[in-house]
Amino acid sequence: MEFSWTRAGQKAEFLPRPNWPLIVCVGALFVMLALFNIINAILPTSDDVYLYFDYARRTFGGEIPFIDFRVEYPPFAVIFFLIPALFSLPFGGLERDLYAWLFHTQCFVLEALTLYLSLALLRKVYPTVRPAIFTPRLIWYSLGGLAISLYLLQRFDIGATFLMTLGLYLLYDKRPGWAGFIIGLGAATKLYPAILLPLALLYFWRHKGDLRSALNCFFGFAMAGLLLVTPILVVNPGGLLAFLKFHSERGIEIEATFATVVALGHYLGLAPAISINDHNSLGITSTWSHSLSSLSTLVTLLGLAALIWFAWRASSPDNYLKADWLIQAAALGVLWFILANKVLSPQYLIWMLSFVPFWKGQKQPIFLIALLMSFISFPFLIDGLFVIDWLPMTLLAIRNGLLIAVFVQLVPALEVPKSKVARILGRATQPA
Repeated sequence: MEFSWTRAGQKAEFLPRPNWPLIVCVGALFVMLALFNIINAILPTSDDVYLYFDYARRTFGGEIPFIDFRVEYPPFAVIFFLIPALFSLPFGGLERDLYAWLFHTQCFVLEALTLYLSLALLRKVYPTVRPAIFTPRLIWYSLGGLAISLYLLQRFDIGATFLMTLGLYLLYDKRPGWAGFIIGLGAATKLYPAILLPLALLYFWRHKGDLRSALNCFFGFAMAGLLLVTPILVVNPGGLLAFLKFHSERGIEIEATFATVVALGHYLGLAPAISINDHNSLGITSTWSHSLSSLSTLVTLLGLAALIWFAWRASSPDNYLKADWLIQAAALGVLWFILANKVLSPQYLIWMLSFVPFWKGQKQPIFLIALLMSFISFPFLIDGLFVIDWLPMTLLAIRNGLLIAVFVQLVPALEVPKSKVARILGRATQPA
């Protein structure tokens, strides 16, 4: 901040210094929003916004989601479908093209708010670091948002990312009850924010010895779940179970890590594969698919269990954790969930955006390249994917390999310090 004052009758002023890096980053994202709305009609990607519009139209027509009609997403996701519909009413009513424009605008606003929260979280975690150091970190976030904008503006995943980031900020702001509630809303939007809950509980209860904060966080999370899920379970439990069944029955999506194994078996003539329309996405199937799909679920759960075990070791009260340990551990868990899952849609990478400002070294450029590669095969080489052509499948394999490289570089974040040298040197004040 900058103070300006004078004597001799002149007016005293308090002049906040503009945060130009933040303003420039938001401006760049806004230009992308305007450009996207101009060319949206000719983009070759599938537009899920019209599915969201149908949910909103039916809801405004008097039907109740999960009770009168099936929704393939968790309960709180419906909020992000209804907000653009509410804003469309003063402009003449619910109309599809207007709804799409408002939905894109909502995604931009959430993206900008997540950027602001990331900056606020950086300041909270590294209070002694010069603010100028945060500038390139904001730029990496913005570059990532621009690179994945084809999906960010047409999906609601940025809503879950915003809630996850807000939950992290509230944890570091020592408001665990509200943090748990927000994390619960995030989990009720896209499931994956639930990964943060056990890490936060271990951090408060085991590392800090603060059982009260841990309980507040847990009960906040539980309260969000009860408020959203209980009415559906009481009135029509089958509506919620249908959502869970829908996703449990999905096969291997063609962009997932395990799809590379299926494609390799196809090329080697070991297990011929074909592409299929599977639960509103493009899947790949062969004689290997069922076993690999089951393996994917097992690997995902085992990996998350291993993460919690390592977090248990690291969070011992005798250990010294970096200030950003909770953020880095959450990033590791979310990225594992993406890589080990049987479905890896490009919009899942939006989940990682708010973690990018807390990385350094090679992780940021590698992740940016992975984002750029995410929309080459789909949608621009979609015809090749339908016939399992080697070029789009190879590009996807490289993209997934880059994500694995980021994951490997994140693993040391769970390192347990073997001495108190880190405390003496003040490593807690240095970004990881």
